[in-house]
Amino acid sequence: MKITDLQKAVQEIDFNDEKQKELLRALKKGKRRGGSGSALRIAASFAVCLLAVGILSVPVRAVVSSLVKERMEEQPKEEVTKLAEEIQSQPTDVDGCTREYTVAEKERKGKLYTQYQEGLFPEKELVRVDSEEEAAEYEFCFLTTTGIFYLPANRELTDEEILQQIDFEVKRDYALEEQHAQELAERKEAEKQQLQELADAGGITEERAVEIATGYLQQIFGIGGNAMERNQYYQGEDENIPMYDNTYCVNWSDRGNSRYYYFHIDALDGTLRAMSYSGELDESEEVKPSSADAPAKAAEMKDVAERFLREKLDIQDDYQEVKSYYLVKTVNGSVSRLVDVLFVREDGSADLVSCRWDGEVSDYLVTTKKACEESLKTSAKAIAERHTKKTGEETEVEIVEN
Repeated sequence: MKITDLQKAVQEIDFNDEKQKELLRALKKGKRRGGSGSALRIAASFAVCLLAVGILSVPVRAVVSSLVKERMEEQPKEEVTKLAEEIQSQPTDVDGCTREYTVAEKERKGKLYTQYQEGLFPEKELVRVDSEEEAAEYEFCFLTTTGIFYLPANRELTDEEILQQIDFEVKRDYALEEQHAQELAERKEAEKQQLQELADAGGITEERAVEIATGYLQQIFGIGGNAMERNQYYQGEDENIPMYDNTYCVNWSDRGNSRYYYFHIDALDGTLRAMSYSGELDESEEVKPSSADAPAKAAEMKDVAERFLREKLDIQDDYQEVKSYYLVKTVNGSVSRLVDVLFVREDGSADLVSCRWDGEVSDYLVTTKKACEESLKTSAKAIAERHTKKTGEETEVEIVEN
């Protein structure tokens, strides 16, 4: 299954909206995780699966602060190993919380994450327990056997507690990377040879790719990347994710505010091959329409997608065909989270723009009509199987085309 198929299948997994978003975010980042605890747990779980099919091509975290890096490296090896084992032994795919985070807690976490990168560390470690009985003894702790954060029921988290959670999340990222350090080192060595071949063929450098991606970050989102973590790597040929073959992935992570920006730049000619953005759902409330209202809403998304191409990417091509696609479960009429709008040129190449129903563009991809429709079929099958396994209800997932 391709990474895009996994992303689309996740859209219909029966988590709440926040956890759906976090799982998509983790997948899109290719195991380089951050943001909320749930995103961390999800990515940790999927990293093992993705490693098995051979697409672990980047570190699972990017420690840009020398102070944080030093803190990670000072951990006893036994503790790092224990954390990595905990990640893989937990039975669920996502972390949970005993309550929702408040708006104020989210805002403070964003600020405290920045301070954490600057060296403001918690005074104590997050309490980790192995049973519900133990968890009941604490206002704030993490239950290792279920992946659930127990949050104070009648008050907000203190700054110290938020720092403990941030520290725990970063340490788990680090532990998972260390577990796969040898494979990552081997891939890095192979990458050097690929980059030399690329240079001999007249390709662009990594530094040039960063410049191009920075321009798109400003052009599309109106922001610079100086205040965020940046990571970049070369993506060689890989049958599992052919849409990203021979690209540089340049990405920015505002982990404190759970916003992530990914750009795949063609390593030969420097063109934009793919873009992905994810942010907190409460930035613009996401409401999926009923199956009856979806066709009219999907038609509106065609206009949204076209404006994105013309105004944000400055693509003024003539298209032979424009189609929108979304998925619907027959058992309950539930529609998918995204609308895919495909712009097909006469030569068969196409631009795919994925929109949320609230009108925000989340993804852009250079593809073909055939590849797009094959991906949708794979996603529909995976979603149906997941629904049946979870609920016991048989369902089909229809691909609605407009």
